[in-house]
Amino acid sequence: MATTTGFPRETETGAVSSKGGESVFHKMRNVLTSVHVSAGLINHQLREFHVEDVGRVADMLEAHEDHVGWYLTEDPKGKKIPHFLGQFSQELRQTHINTLTELTTLNYYLEQLEYLLTAGQTPERAGGFKDTVHFSVVMDEAVLAHQGELDRMGIEVVREYRPIGEGILEVSKLKPIVVNLIRNAINAMREVTVRAHRLVVHVLPCPDRVGFVRLQVEDTGQGIASDCLTRVFSPHQLGAPSGLLPNLHTSALAAKDLGGSLRVWSDGPNQGAIFTLDVPVIHMEETR
Repeated sequence: MATTTGFPRETETGAVSSKGGESVFHKMRNVLTSVHVSAGLINHQLREFHVEDVGRVADMLEAHEDHVGWYLTEDPKGKKIPHFLGQFSQELRQTHINTLTELTTLNYYLEQLEYLLTAGQTPERAGGFKDTVHFSVVMDEAVLAHQGELDRMGIEVVREYRPIGEGILEVSKLKPIVVNLIRNAINAMREVTVRAHRLVVHVLPCPDRVGFVRLQVEDTGQGIASDCLTRVFSPHQLGAPSGLLPNLHTSALAAKDLGGSLRVWSDGPNQGAIFTLDVPVIHMEETR
């Protein structure tokens, strides 16, 4: 089934533009700005991490290697080392998480840039770059990308997949949305430490929209107040540390570009949240 969305196309001035009239090159500049921001955050996080302190501790222990036990328990300076190492371990873990999160964001922006560069070179192609998609595989890959962190936090992962045939969709846009939703769920659960957590991912035919597939990410995290539900997808999320949370505004826009929608529901603070992504899909049997 052919699409006629006209992305990208040549304008009268020769610049490649999207169906919304915004030039591909303008979009590329915006993505490059985001790349610089992410790279700057990573650089700042690593510069603020004082690795040289570990070397000083090593020198102190080496200087007292003949009586390390006494040094760590009796010497005024040595007694501070265990406490320092405990704090350093926590900071190292948080820096590791923050850096991995920002690197994932950076990779997403680079994928966007690669897509726009290719689009700018092939203006005759309409409707974006579609490929065969296995929705359960997309969800599994997004979970797997965060498996180490899920294991460290002791989060149980539950998969609730209903049979869905292969379809045709712009996979390059779908995958970053799902990755962002998984990251957002993990961040929400990290804020609540008083109970065990569970991440439930759903893949199913959309029950109220023919020709759509529904992907849901459900968490048991900090939840969302009712008066904030309409602002979750705003460009600047309320109370969101920019270095930690994914850009849900970008995800909502990407869902719209796919012809779908992204919405959220929560029963309130500390009640978790469920994000629902509905996307239209051309099923393989329709093309035969």
